[in-house]
Amino acid sequence: MSDIHYAARLALVQAAINAILAGKMKSYELEGQRVTYLDMPALRAEEQRLITLKNRAAGTRSAFKRGVMS
Repeated sequence: MSDIHYAARLALVQAAINAILAGKMKSYELEGQRVTYLDMPALRAEEQRLITLKNRAAGTRSAFKRGVMS
């Protein structure tokens, strides 16, 4: 999977998270699956996984891994 796919899937996951947290929707359809507030831990884990994969594909790392904290 390329960086473009990671970014696209990350945008979908973040849209689902934002819609559910904003209270606009009780459930959200994400790639054929219906997710609700109860799925938030799994959505957050997927969000973090995709951020890591996207950054790895782009050759960037988080500030915490570099030891830089501001």
